Amino acid sequence: MPVNIHGKEYITVAERVKQAHEDKAVKLIQIASRVIKDEPVVMEATVILERDGIRQTFTGISAANDSKAIEKQSPYEVAETSAVGRALGFAGFGAVDGIASADEMVKAGEQPDPIDDAINSTTDLGNCKDCGEPNTRYKTGRVGCSKFCWKK
Repeated sequence: MPVNIHGKEYITVAERVKQAHEDKAVKLIQIASRVIKDEPVVMEATVILERDGIRQTFTGISAANDSKAIEKQSPYEVAETSAVGRALGFAGFGAVDGIASADEMVKAGEQPDPIDDAINSTTDLGNCKDCGEPNTRYKTGRVGCSKFCWKK
């Protein structure tokens, strides 16, 4: 399911992996990752697949930002997820408005976390005082405009 961030649609890495496994026109051979660098953490992911009898290899690279709490706590996992998402995006899975995944966009800034949707849907967080759109709870726990009007 696409996640709307700044008016663009992004697909989560989990959805990209699911698409790769379910695509009948593609034989998914391997999704692998490796550490390129430990300080700061940089991960490389490689996706190998076969389409129309042709083997193709796609690579994605991502670095963890230890100034962000989740990336400081789990830098390898966060960087690996983004790298896999990028490799799958280059392979054509979930590339709606670009290669970046929803997970990567959340990682890049203070966007609402799609995992928190259940919390937001059961809790009235009010409306933005500037534009009137519904508020959302960001990954940091702060509440703010779901349309990010403050960034425009």
